[in-house]
Parts: sequence; C-alpha cells; structure tokens
Amino acid sequence: MSKKEGFDISKYYIAVDGGGSKTEFYALNTETGQNVRYIKPGSSNNKISDSNAVAVAILEGIFYIFKELGISAHQVNGLVMGMSGVDSQEDHNHYMDIGGTTGVARERIYVCNDSELAFYAQGSPPGLCMIAGTGSTATGIGRDMRKVRVGGWGSPMSDEGSGGWIGIRVLRDILRYCDGYGEYRDVFEPIREHFLADSFESLPGILSKVNMTQIAGAAKLLMDHSDLGDPYSLELVNCAARWISEIAYSAYHQLGFQNEDKIDVVMAGSLYKNSTYKKCFMESFMDKVAVDNLRFCEATTGPVEGGISLARIMFGS
Repeated sequence: MSKKEGFDISKYYIAVDGGGSKTEFYALNTETGQNVRYIKPGSSNNKISDSNAVAVAILEGIFYIFKELGISAHQVNGLVMGMSGVDSQEDHNHYMDIGGTTGVARERIYVCNDSELAFYAQGSPPGLCMIAGTGSTATGIGRDMRKVRVGGWGSPMSDEGSGGWIGIRVLRDILRYCDGYGEYRDVFEPIREHFLADSFESLPGILSKVNMTQIAGAAKLLMDHSDLGDPYSLELVNCAARWISEIAYSAYHQLGFQNEDKIDVVMAGSLYKNSTYKKCFMESFMDKVAVDNLRFCEATTGPVEGGISLARIMFGS
C-alpha cells in the first residue's frame, strides 16, 4: 500500500460502464482479488435522462461499492467512468464533477466514452473498437495512447450501419408501402406482427410513436430474415456492414495504423451476432486496408472489466 494525505491507498480500482438502459459497477482489489459488482437499471446518459437522476444513480452505485468493500474514497487507486454520453469536453466535465462528488481525488478519476471500456475488455493498443448496436462508433487508440473517434454522434445524423440505421430504413420502406407508393417486402409481415398491428393500415399510427430502441428492434427482425436468404434484407444488412467498414477505415487511416505490424479490431455490439453482417464488415474492412495487419476480436468480456484494465494502465497496476 502507498500513502496519500495520511490514508492508506490499497489497490482498489472501480469501473463504471454507463449506458442507455443500465449502469454496471465493478470494483477489484488487485492485491487480494476481492471484488464487488453492482448493476443499476436505468439510463446514466444525461442526454436522454434527467441530469440529477443520472448523478444520483451513479453515486448510489459507487457508494454501494464503498459499503460492500468497507473502504473510503481515499483508498481508491483509480476510478474509470466509461459513459455512453461522453461526446464533448462539456460531457467529460459533467461526469468528472459527478465522480469528484464521491470523494475520490480528481487526479485518480478517468472519464471516457464507453467504447474505450469495450476496447480494453478485449484488446490493447494499437487498435480499434467498432461498436455496432443501437448506435455505431469507432474508437481508435494508438500505441502512444492518442485517440480518434469516428461516428456515434446520434441518429438520424450519424450512427451509420447501426441497428437504428437499419431500423429507420426498413420502417421507412414499410410506411411507403402502407401509404401506397412503396414495394411490398417479405420481411414486412413479421415486423407488422412485432409491433402488434392488426393490419398494415393501422401500422403507421403505431410507428409514429416508437422510440429509437424500438426502431433498432426492427433491425433484429430484418437480420434474422437475411439469414433466410431474403434479397432485400441481405442488401440492407450488407450495406450497413459496409458503412461500418468505412467508419473503421477512417479511424485506421487517421492514426496511421498502416505502419503497424498488427492492430486489434474489437467488434462489440449485438449486430455482430449476425454472421452475414460480421462477415461483410470484416471482408469490406480488409479490402480497404492495404496491409495484412488486422486481428479481429469478438467481445467476450464485459466492458466493465475493460474499465479495470484501463484503470491499471492509467493509475498503475
């Protein structure tokens, strides 16, 4: 243990993975292996939830960790907060202020976008984390720890190739069919049933009230239909995957990864569960890269564990 301002600092690291539907907390003592996990339902993204409620949820989870471990804030060697709403310096400062409220020294707090946690859960610099779920983004981290982010600025302006992007397109085509100026596609019927519409005449009224999570849910149905060989569904899935490869290549090029012997490409998000989507992304990305230096990794470890790995890098192991 080291000393700081009269307190023992144990090797306690805390990671927070904050998303749109839940926030996960994980604490680990790297000397003893003692650990605690806690999941708080609900959003911790201050762009889609009340800022005060977000702060309360985050603090509740961290203070729960303190209580379960029997420690104080002064014993925390590093607190990493990977939050889905960190898109600007203002966002960074907002979450840093929340972290500082815990009593952990600000110099021992690291705030980042949650895609960084997903990367460190499976890879190590230099490399990329390619998020493809409801939204999409690329986070690149160089050998010198320089970071580049591409995409992920929110739908409908950004998030190309994501579940939300696919969902918007298939639901737009359904609405055109319902309004009498679009072609019928086989996947429309299971989507109508999914939204509990008794007819295509009643479907537009239902779709006018859906949120982005529900829109992205339509992408899952389309991707399942692509596995049956449906040409319309296959084309949309492949188009989405090619957009993800464009985003990936932008981050790759900006960081000069063509000069690296090997880079990790971490694929995180539900869309990679679809074999057609994953295969098309990998092949499209490899076609764009002039050198054979991509090592594709599927995310098998939770992002919050990546937060602990990142904490050990930032604050010492």
